[in-house]
Amino acid sequence: MPEIIETIVYRLDELSEAAKGAARQWYREGGFDYDWFEFVYDDFERICAILGISLRTRSVRLFGGGTRSKPCIWFSGFWSQGDGACFEGDYRHTRSAARRSLRACACDRRHR
Repeated sequence: MPEIIETIVYRLDELSEAAKGAARQWYREGGFDYDWFEFVYDDFERICAILGISLRTRSVRLFGGGTRSKPCIWFSGFWSQGDGACFEGDYRHTRSAARRSLRACACDRRHR
């Protein structure tokens, strides 16, 4: 059975100086340290493949000592309009590649 959980939320100007400092410290140390963008990256990689964009990759070390390739997709800035998601890749135009790829994706989806 569901239950209602209430949370009291304060604005920064309602907090004491000590509480403001604690809130800022929590935020700096990763208050939003989660991969909310994980699926955005997956979708972007798929769109690039459809459009004929080859994303550049870089090697990333794994905990076990090995490496894997990771696409060069990242966020930058956010302090002014226009900053945000960036990528490195190569594009090679092929006539009607996007149309063929989109149709192939639609067929793949129907056969799942």
